[in-house]
Amino acid sequence: MSTNQTDNTAVKLPLLQKIGYGFGEAGSTLSWTMISSYLTVFYSDVVGLAPAVISVIMLVARIWQALCDPIFGAVAENTRSRWGRYRPYILFGAPLLALFNCLTFLKLDIPNGAKTVFCLLTYIICCTAYSVANGAVACVVNSMTSINAERVSANAVKGVVSSLAGMAVNAVTMPLILHFGGGSASSANGYFMTALIFSLCSIPFFYICFRSAIEVIGGGEKKAQKGENVIVMIAKSFAGAFRDWNVAWLMIAMLIYLTALFGRISVMVFYFIYVTGDPMGMAAFGTAMTAGMLVVNFYTPFLLNHIDKKFVACIACVCQAVCCTAFYFMGEARMASSIIAIVGFLYGATNMVSLVSVSLCGELIDDNWIRTGSRSDGVIVTAVSFSTKIANAVGSAIGIAALGAVGFIANSEMSAPVLTNVNKVINLMPAALFLVAIIPFLMIRMTNRKGKENEAKIKTMMQQ
Repeated sequence: MSTNQTDNTAVKLPLLQKIGYGFGEAGSTLSWTMISSYLTVFYSDVVGLAPAVISVIMLVARIWQALCDPIFGAVAENTRSRWGRYRPYILFGAPLLALFNCLTFLKLDIPNGAKTVFCLLTYIICCTAYSVANGAVACVVNSMTSINAERVSANAVKGVVSSLAGMAVNAVTMPLILHFGGGSASSANGYFMTALIFSLCSIPFFYICFRSAIEVIGGGEKKAQKGENVIVMIAKSFAGAFRDWNVAWLMIAMLIYLTALFGRISVMVFYFIYVTGDPMGMAAFGTAMTAGMLVVNFYTPFLLNHIDKKFVACIACVCQAVCCTAFYFMGEARMASSIIAIVGFLYGATNMVSLVSVSLCGELIDDNWIRTGSRSDGVIVTAVSFSTKIANAVGSAIGIAALGAVGFIANSEMSAPVLTNVNKVINLMPAALFLVAIIPFLMIRMTNRKGKENEAKIKTMMQQ
């Protein structure tokens, strides 16, 4: 379990170890699905907060989470323990995440002002716990082996495990809410009990990841100079990562892409409740989309190993935009949820950007290490994650604010023109952003050929 540098970093990861590592992402899926897909409607239809208030809560909490990510990455990559640099945060972060995931879906009978404060505080702490537990899972794979193809494979297996968990979660979330809510989609008990079940199930998943994710690469030559404190070391890690051309453009690309993705996820439930008039359609859609996201992990590694990763991302952006446009027209025609679910499968099956991002991160970490002599794996991974969280904050805030701007009113009968505008916000706005994201992806200079060259250089470095 030692994190000291050795020449035995070119590790071939057994399938069982990859699966065990993937359970960490499954734990994150169990913890976060309710937050990402149902928190907005919980705040709106159960707690009774106004769209403008929800927008502020989402923006503040997720910006806080975005700031936590790179700070955590810098702290973790400078951590030294008997378990390694990242594994302790998986072990101790999981119970904290489970606790506050439940509290986030707790409705208290208190004045509206106090409700707002309670919602904001519980959500902020939940976001912080997620940054620790999920951030450690995201970072640790780059310390498990120096072979880029093995990292791609481990992330693909993680995606499969996560997708299977996501399929199960999406299939049962709304039925559980309705069951514990006595048939109502606006019951506080329904949301809390569902969050409690998912949270309890997530803890053993994180523990399996902790046991499986053995670190063989330490912190490189990153040691404090005489008189240099940890804060200075963290500042240097940040500076080295953010000056990297490729890291900066990947952050921008993910910011735009994920603003569209998360913004749509945060308001997607309104599409089925109000536009199509079939709340249970959310379960069918979510299950089909997650099934597609399972399939994507089987063919995307082949593409990533044979086509430059930035071009794979561009192909995915076009496909996502086409699917969203199709959702809009199907919503206008009020097509059956079963038909929408078919396109939902295609939407998930073309979501290759997540694998592109984590695969690129490994190559950018190695490239930065070779050029600077400092291995900033925690900061680079969480710097990209920073963009993810900012996108989550901005996308969710824009989504609910845009709905309010076009006349959306929760638990009411809205006119056809208003519902059309709601449909545009949910589907056409994200489609446009997916296309814009192509530009920064094309600015990334890292290629597969360069990645292989760096892999050989690192092997030589470790043998010296």
